[in-house]
Order: sequence, then structure tokens, then C-alpha cells
Amino acid sequence: MQADPLEEKRTQVRRMFASIARRYDLLNRLLSFRRDVYWRRVAVTQGGIPSGGRTLDLCAGTADVALEIVRQVPTVQVVAVDNCEPMLIRGLQKARKAGAAHQIRFVAAPAEMLPFPDKTFDGVFVAFGLRNIAERRRGLEEMARVLRPGGRVVILEFSVPRAPVFGSFYRWYSHSVLPWVGGVLSGNRAAYEYLPSSVDDFPSPEELRLQMENTGFFQVSILPLTHGIVTLHQGRKVDHRA
Repeated sequence: MQADPLEEKRTQVRRMFASIARRYDLLNRLLSFRRDVYWRRVAVTQGGIPSGGRTLDLCAGTADVALEIVRQVPTVQVVAVDNCEPMLIRGLQKARKAGAAHQIRFVAAPAEMLPFPDKTFDGVFVAFGLRNIAERRRGLEEMARVLRPGGRVVILEFSVPRAPVFGSFYRWYSHSVLPWVGGVLSGNRAAYEYLPSSVDDFPSPEELRLQMENTGFFQVSILPLTHGIVTLHQGRKVDHRA
């Protein structure tokens, strides 16, 4: 029987993140010069989370976004979903340390098969995880399915800076420095070679906007951050009652 390439990618990505879970947060802060904290803060601020609402942190990793949501909106309930259990375990440990474990529920599941009913969440966040979803369109469709009509999706993802000089520097840093430092500190250089290659293969911000519009979102906006290293996409779920 021929192997399913999509399932192979899910397995490969899950194993890769499991291997670096212990050093994941440290390397995020180090390699981004702590800009990752700022990027997540902006994403949550832009999300317009209603007080007392229910929010999904998809591809949650170690729950940095979930914890930022709780910090900004203390009355919210968050469900953190990831397909890599070791990452979620780290997230649970952080939530307990922050006194937020009662507000964050952790669920292991692939993004393409979310175990929630339709129209469950007021908001959906994905930070640096859309590149890792084996079936991107299906993942976007699942986000739309579990989002309530009029609810907002916020996608934070790496992009390639367009300014020639800065873009050249960024490509050198991401393809040379980042894999070397990441490999030394995590013991898995391949994981940090995967990051820049997956960014190179990812759709442009304009292409991703079209994909979002084709999977049930409207009013999709694009906000470049830090000279275009990261792009923040926002969209609302179509409300057919409107």
C-alpha cells in the first residue's frame, strides 16, 4: 500500500517539533531577538476578542498565544490545539506556572480535523503554524467551520521582506545563521533548516489573502511587521444572515 504523503508530512512535522520542544521557547526568543513576543502581542491586540468569549489557539505549540490572550482578556476561555503532544505538555506547564491553567484547555489534534462543533469560537488565532499544516486549504476551511459568523481569524506568519538590502540580509540570516545557532542549541539542525525553506515555499501575503477569501473569510487585511519579516492576516467569517 502506498504511503499517504500528507500523513507523512504530519508525522514528520510532529516528530520534528517534539525533538525541539525543550528548547523551543529559548530559541524563539534568541533567534528573533525577542520580536516574537511583540508579534504575538500585536496579533492578540488586533484580534478583537470579546470579554467572556471563547477562543481557539490553533497550532498552539507551547501556548505563547494562548497565554497572551489570557493576559489581555482575563475573562476569556482558550482552547489550545496542536498535533504535537510534547509541545502541549510544555504549554500546560507554562499555564500552570502563570496561574492560567483553569482558562486554557489543551487538545491534541491535527488542524485539518478539529474535534469541535460548528460555530464554537468567537476568534481563531494561528501563529507561525499555517506553514506546517499538511492540507492548508482544509485547515482554513476548518477554521471557518468552527468560527461563529462574523468572528475573526488572525494568522501570524513569516514572510520574505521585499526591500532589496534588508531582504538579502534576512535571507542570509535565515539560511545561514539561524540553522547553525538552532542546530547547536537544539541538537536538531534539520529542524532549523526546515524553517527558512518552509518560509520560501509559503504563499505570498497576497496569495494567502486570496486563499482565505476562497475558504469563507471576508474583509481580509494584511499588516507587515518588522519590515515584512512577519505578516499579520485578519479576516472575518462570512455571516450568511447579513
